[in-house]
Amino acid sequence: MQESLLHRRIDLHTHSNCSDGMLTPTELLTKAKEQEVELFSLTDHDTLTGLEEAAIAAKALGIMLVPGVELSVQWAGIPLHMVVLGFDQSNDVLASIVESNQKTRLERAKRIAQLLVKQGLPDLYEKAVIEAGPSQIGRPHFARVMVREGLVKDDNKAFDQYLGNKRLGKLRDVWPNLEDIVPDLAVTGCDLVMAHPKRYPLTLTKLKRLMTHFSQLGGNAMEVSSGNENPQSVRMLETIARDLGLGVSAGSDFHGPYGPWCQVGKFTPIQEASLNPIWHKWL
Repeated sequence: MQESLLHRRIDLHTHSNCSDGMLTPTELLTKAKEQEVELFSLTDHDTLTGLEEAAIAAKALGIMLVPGVELSVQWAGIPLHMVVLGFDQSNDVLASIVESNQKTRLERAKRIAQLLVKQGLPDLYEKAVIEAGPSQIGRPHFARVMVREGLVKDDNKAFDQYLGNKRLGKLRDVWPNLEDIVPDLAVTGCDLVMAHPKRYPLTLTKLKRLMTHFSQLGGNAMEVSSGNENPQSVRMLETIARDLGLGVSAGSDFHGPYGPWCQVGKFTPIQEASLNPIWHKWL
């Protein structure tokens, strides 16, 4: 009999400062150990940089590490995130996609800076690059610069007033289409997980259409619980996963220690017994 998630702590969606998280991979794994997490994945945005350090820390702490990355993609012009798990480090298909997305991120950052200037702010590109350091540059780095420069009160205000999708709508078309990468990745044997599906601007009908298309392309799982998800939303996502025969994944989507619901290893409980959790293959 497979052991319940209640007795085996997992977290298959987290971020370090190699993308837009606050902790180093080692600090993140240490946090996972404190929370008694046994199965863990570092899934930084469009980069594999932190995995080597994470592997060393995981081995020292006795945590099973699943290689992961969160890729920026799009479907029907809508930006999405796809978590890739359990890949071989020599996966050339994935490495090529990551490299392409890294270049796109730099170009996207320049476009963000230009769009912010049009909104009346100074050119923040160089300062955002410095803020990002070795991390993959993104909107959170612009937000931190805006706070430090006294342009907004906090990160939330930065997104509400300047960096939200409605403000930066012209950035929606920069990422690769699902159909251009999912089939090629699927044949490499890794798990392809649609991340936090409820966060996208989709009706239930369109969400089901997305997940059906994703499954047909070769995607094999969906994240039914991500951090402090509404339990009703989790039940709805579980139903979609069952109906489509998709595996399920779950994780905290941890970026930093902002509060109890942002803790590593913490997310809304799922009805594991009626689902096909992808983590069973590693436990």
